[in-house]
Amino acid sequence: MITPKNKKPLVAIVGRPNVGKSSLFNRILGERRAIVDATAGVTRDRFVLPARIPDYKLGFDIMDTGGIGIVDDHNLEDAVEYQIVTGLAASDVVLFVVDSREGVTLLDDEVAKYLRKSDVPVVMVANKCETHAAQMMVSDFASYGFGDAIPLSAQEGQGVSDLYKALAGILPEENLIEEKEAVNVAILGRRNTGKSSFVNALTGENRVIVSDVAGTTRDAVDISVDYRGTAITLVDTAGVHRKGKVNTPIEFFSLTRSDQAIQRSDIALLFIDMSQTIARMDKELARTIKDRYKAVIVVGTKHDLVPEFTIERFRDLVEHKLPHLLGAPIAMMSNVTKKGIDRVMRDILTVYEEGQLQLGTGVLNRAMQAVFDNMRIRGRGERPRFYYATQLNTLPPTFLLFVNKNRLFSKELMRALQNEFRRRFKITKVPVRFVLRERKRSASKNR
Repeated sequence: MITPKNKKPLVAIVGRPNVGKSSLFNRILGERRAIVDATAGVTRDRFVLPARIPDYKLGFDIMDTGGIGIVDDHNLEDAVEYQIVTGLAASDVVLFVVDSREGVTLLDDEVAKYLRKSDVPVVMVANKCETHAAQMMVSDFASYGFGDAIPLSAQEGQGVSDLYKALAGILPEENLIEEKEAVNVAILGRRNTGKSSFVNALTGENRVIVSDVAGTTRDAVDISVDYRGTAITLVDTAGVHRKGKVNTPIEFFSLTRSDQAIQRSDIALLFIDMSQTIARMDKELARTIKDRYKAVIVVGTKHDLVPEFTIERFRDLVEHKLPHLLGAPIAMMSNVTKKGIDRVMRDILTVYEEGQLQLGTGVLNRAMQAVFDNMRIRGRGERPRFYYATQLNTLPPTFLLFVNKNRLFSKELMRALQNEFRRRFKITKVPVRFVLRERKRSASKNR
């Protein structure tokens, strides 16, 4: 039984390219989070997420890594290997994944030599054991000196229970102490706006790969940090570009992961490169964030390249080019000088605190009735009516309104309701969402 180096044990998945590391990562998580593609070298950054296997009393962080020995088409081999080495240094257990269909290879030999230099426990995993022929090759991997390989199929789930049994014999039982829920922050923007550099500047290490090559980041990578006692999960996403320029399935899934990151985030950081003009993709990202009802902080990056830019000038530019984000906090920063990074993090805490607004049922209903009473609703005929309200969620504050007819509540009326509600409760930095539901009339009232 090991003593974890971190708060939770860290299990690293390593191996040469295309042995199914990301498939195994997804299988252990129970969801498709890492991009899986037949192209070697899809994974570049360290991808760490929490995993729970209650049946085996296991709770640990699982880390997907790039393929050892990868020949990258953008010459990022050294950067990928750095991520692997750094990740292994922090690991408590290594899952050495090999391809049972191909058997022992020279590159597997190199990975084995690499792992023998480490003092981290290694569990051999023979993946892709879907066929009898592949299963017959499993015994060959014992020659690496890490014991018998565990045969499994990450794609189909066969044999994964044997892996969990092996891990249960090495890792301590799961600590059931409930951890404080982290604030999820999605970092969004066009390519090369400084998203990954921001993460590295904040963490003080090369946590994700930074390169002049557009599209270096592919997965949406979660990075946990602690800022002034608050747990924050930063999600570094792939740079967004026009869908017409999506050339490969990898790029398509990268963009899909970015949209998923927006949906599961509490707050979005929209990075705008101040050395360039605000482009159509910036506007489309802003619209997507608004449509998802996400709190947003607009961050002007590369301030060191345009030192003459003032915060007033940048605010005027954002209000002119991105009017649908009117009222969102504005910040400027430089990853090179690190100036402004602390301001961005403080804004995250401020926005999060405002988004936690919770109203008692009585206070909410009196406020909503006052909002309706003060509004001038134009038009003749049947008028929109409000009966009752209850709060559904926070960040954004979300309220269920029982009304007479949904169709009577136009977009203009809903916008006016939101603005008046925000004014009454002094909500300036987060959106407010109303969900309408028609109140059904009783049968006796329909007679």
